[in-house]
Amino acid sequence: MSTVDKMLIKGIRSFGPENKHVVTFFRPLTLIVGPNGAGKTTIIECLKLSCTGELPPNSRSGHSFIHDPKVAGETETKGQIKLRFKTAAGKDVVCIRSFQLTQKASKMEFKAIESVLQTINPHTGEKVCLSYRCADMDREIPALMGVSKAILENVIFVHQDESNWPLQDPSTLKKKFDDIFSATRYTKALEVIKKLHKDQAQEIKTYKLKLEHLQTLKDAAYKLRENIAQDQEKSESLKTQMKELEMSIQGVESKITHTETTLKELRKLQDQISTNTTARSTLFKLQQTQYAALVEENEDTDEELREWQTKFEERIALLETKINKLEREMKDEETKSSLLSQTINDSMREIGKLQAEADKIFTKHNLGSLPDAPFSKDVAVNLTNRLKTRLLDLEKDLQDKKKAGEMELKFLWERYVAVNARCSEIEGQRQAKIESKFGISKRIKEKENERDFAEQELSNLNLAHIDDRERNLQIEVERKTLVLGERDYESTINQKRTEILALSRRSELCTVRKMSWLVILRIEMDENKDKIRGVLKGRLPSEKDLKKEIANTF
Repeated sequence: MSTVDKMLIKGIRSFGPENKHVVTFFRPLTLIVGPNGAGKTTIIECLKLSCTGELPPNSRSGHSFIHDPKVAGETETKGQIKLRFKTAAGKDVVCIRSFQLTQKASKMEFKAIESVLQTINPHTGEKVCLSYRCADMDREIPALMGVSKAILENVIFVHQDESNWPLQDPSTLKKKFDDIFSATRYTKALEVIKKLHKDQAQEIKTYKLKLEHLQTLKDAAYKLRENIAQDQEKSESLKTQMKELEMSIQGVESKITHTETTLKELRKLQDQISTNTTARSTLFKLQQTQYAALVEENEDTDEELREWQTKFEERIALLETKINKLEREMKDEETKSSLLSQTINDSMREIGKLQAEADKIFTKHNLGSLPDAPFSKDVAVNLTNRLKTRLLDLEKDLQDKKKAGEMELKFLWERYVAVNARCSEIEGQRQAKIESKFGISKRIKEKENERDFAEQELSNLNLAHIDDRERNLQIEVERKTLVLGERDYESTINQKRTEILALSRRSELCTVRKMSWLVILRIEMDENKDKIRGVLKGRLPSEKDLKKEIANTF
């Protein structure tokens, strides 16, 4: 525990600059008494200034705090405060603060000229002086004492003009308590968390928009893939159709060749039939002519004639047989001719259909005009070359589209992988923020538990017992004063007065704490009133009854 041992005052308010005034502080209690203007408040102000660096109120920026040069009859007055105290670690430290007040022509100038901390080196036993700026000194001394600056200002070394700060407006009171209990850091931490949460939410929105854009690009890539696949299927189907057409064209060409051969044979047979018919008619005419030209009858015997007749009949029968055979052959040839004519007509119709389909294909694929049938060998070769060239062009276009689609798909895939990596990184950062938030929430809960424990300790304070004891002591003092009269018990009376003063100070401190906790409870209840009413479903008493119960409790 840190304690204050001695303090030297020189050139401060009523303490002159020529003399050194040393105040020794005793433990556990030091009483400072004296008439008005003797410097009691100045001692407290010097303690506060030494520890915190804060000038007392109404000191006009230090002009009225330093001994007036006009009173000393000089143009410059120097003031100094030396404070020796033990740190929280039990180490002796001397704090020296020096000031200067100069009287100029139209105004006075106040200046802090030196701030020094003196310690003793435990190894060598020599004094070590460390010079600080005022701001560093103001932070260093509370740290050495182990007490915050707010507690030194508002609780331990509070000025009498500022001792009623617990009765100020709620906002000022809340600020004081935040400084005392170091709640400002947690408020700032919460603000930082809110800001980070807002920034993260905005960043998440941005990445969601980017993700939607990339999803759109991905869908477009899939559509391009589907279009490429459909084009490939169409190309394959066209190739298949072209092969089928080539096969059908070859079949039709073979049929045409066979039909032409059959027609040639049929024409030969028709020529033979006409030739034989002409020869037969010629022979018949010749026979008639020869018969008419006969001058005399045949004088052969009947047997010879019969023999000739028999031979002639046999010959006629043979000729008739040949004629019947030729007629049958002619009928067969006519049947074949009709069949071949029908085949030719069917082939011509099929050729017309194929030619119409070929015209459509040539028009669709911009292959130019189709030559008129029948095709010569050169025309067929030229047409085949044109088809092959067009097919190669289509395959080349297909390959180009494939390459373009693959490049675009590769680019989109790289973008997708990069976005996934960035999302993973953001997710890791978000998890880190969540863990940090969890740690802060845990610390807040610990502070709330400490607050509840302090509230419990405050509720355990028996202020009524202290007040009763104070009243009993006052009654006892009055009784003994009446009994003893003017007897010489001054030392005993002083001792009792000292006890009464200590008890009154303790009572005042308890009252201040009571009021502080009442204000804190009131602020917290005002903040959480709606929440408590919602939880208790209307069973919370009214504000007036609640205040009465709290007052009775304390």
